Amino acid sequence: MDPLDEAIADVLGESGPGSSSNHDRSGGQILIASADSAMAARLTSWLSQRGHRCTSAGSLKQAHEALNASAFDVMVLHRPLEGGDGMDLVGSHGKRSPFMKVILMSESALWREAIEAIREGVVDLITTSVDMEEFGLRVDAAVAKSRHDRRREQKVHDLKNVCRELNVVRQEIAKHVDSLCADLVSAHQDIAEQISDVAMVSEFRTLLRQELDVEDLLRTMLEYLLTKTGATNAAVFLADATRGLDSGAMQFGLGAYVNYDCPRQTVADLLDQLGAAIGPRMANERGIAWYEDGNEFAEWVGVEASILADSHVVSFACRHREECLAVIVLFRSKSNPFDRKLSARLESLRGIIGEQLANVIRIHHRARPSWPKEARDGDLDYRDDAGSEFGGGLAA
Repeated sequence: MDPLDEAIADVLGESGPGSSSNHDRSGGQILIASADSAMAARLTSWLSQRGHRCTSAGSLKQAHEALNASAFDVMVLHRPLEGGDGMDLVGSHGKRSPFMKVILMSESALWREAIEAIREGVVDLITTSVDMEEFGLRVDAAVAKSRHDRRREQKVHDLKNVCRELNVVRQEIAKHVDSLCADLVSAHQDIAEQISDVAMVSEFRTLLRQELDVEDLLRTMLEYLLTKTGATNAAVFLADATRGLDSGAMQFGLGAYVNYDCPRQTVADLLDQLGAAIGPRMANERGIAWYEDGNEFAEWVGVEASILADSHVVSFACRHREECLAVIVLFRSKSNPFDRKLSARLESLRGIIGEQLANVIRIHHRARPSWPKEARDGDLDYRDDAGSEFGGGLAA
């Protein structure tokens, strides 16, 4: 049983002042405050026989000293005391001994005296002529009530401590639950994005497989990319195996483009410069070039910085079997930057573009085995699904 259950069980299981526990049956700590020494001796003797431990005080001063020195279960008060009214003891030691019960002994039980005693907190009023057996029983009851109240207060204190500890634990658990919920939300979002990416890849592959013409393929591809990127300038540069054979370097020509916000009078020059520089620069790049500063990208590929000033640029190569078939560049104003999530999507889509470009090239050049295999001394080697060799080729 945990501490909270034990504390609750103790409180709920308490049967009251008449509880028969061993602690209740043990003797109480009794203060007998009486100026009558003979009466005090008689009461002490009787209560001692019942197992109580008694202390006598014949004056108000002695009573104060005794109450300051020890905690008593019951005070038997026979007023008046030497040095003052014994009722002063009840109020002055209430905070120090909050569980002490006071029994007032009087020669006659006057109703005025009884009302005053009740108002001061006295629990019992006994005449001096009471039978000793009855007196003992009433003291026993007062001791039991005092201890019952003390134990109940202690258990309430223990319960408060347990509650404080539980509150600390609750707060810790709440933090863990909040963290777990955040992790679950993040995991759900990641799974949803992965499912969305899988659906996107499947959709894109299905769309491109329907296109067996280069122009139709590029048009479909760009239209789909724009649904993922939003309005943007885009250009596709296709590798041209028939150009640059003397130098041994692959060259690229413009295959398709989308002009979103470039001035018409400058777009041709921009595309010419990009076509001459970006293809060879990106052909060997394995990752996606992500430049939030167009000037840095222009410097990297080797074109005039002014043509991409204040632009956010994304560029990537599309490959099939390690051969670069196309380079795509997307760019638009830095005031409308691309979402970082776009990089992962483009990573998934560019392989499909390269795959379908290779299929289109293979189909269109089956009857031309001399291009580019012989021309480039076997640089490309495409096979169909059954494993047959075809003369592959690239054309702008």
